[in-house]
Amino acid sequence: MKMASGIMETVIYARDLDAAEAFYRDIFDLELVSKVPDRLVFLKCGQHMLLLFNPEKSRENDPEIGIPRHGAEGAGHFCFYAKDRAEVEAWRDHFVAMGVAVEHHHVWPNGTHSVYVRDPAGNSVEIAEAALWGFE
Repeated sequence: MKMASGIMETVIYARDLDAAEAFYRDIFDLELVSKVPDRLVFLKCGQHMLLLFNPEKSRENDPEIGIPRHGAEGAGHFCFYAKDRAEVEAWRDHFVAMGVAVEHHHVWPNGTHSVYVRDPAGNSVEIAEAALWGFE
């Protein structure tokens, strides 16, 4: 068996999918791929997908959707890639300009930087330098 080569999808949960969609579209410029009102939103981020699910609806079996039920409760966390510290700082400035509160700017023990904000559903959204995990 070969090692997995990457993560294709990240899922976060939001009861107000319209607010979450607007946040990721307007703040991060993600491209809308598909949506089922009040159930799910699929957004493209480079070669990856960010999926927004209504937690109440994703726990129900739906023969039209055809995927197993799943879900989570409470706020989640994920991190967007930034190539370097300058890009992290540019994101921080972008958040401020867009009126998004910066929750935290962190310097890790290896000297890399991260910036944290919250989406409308309360999920923790991080932007971190690739070098945090030894990536390019």
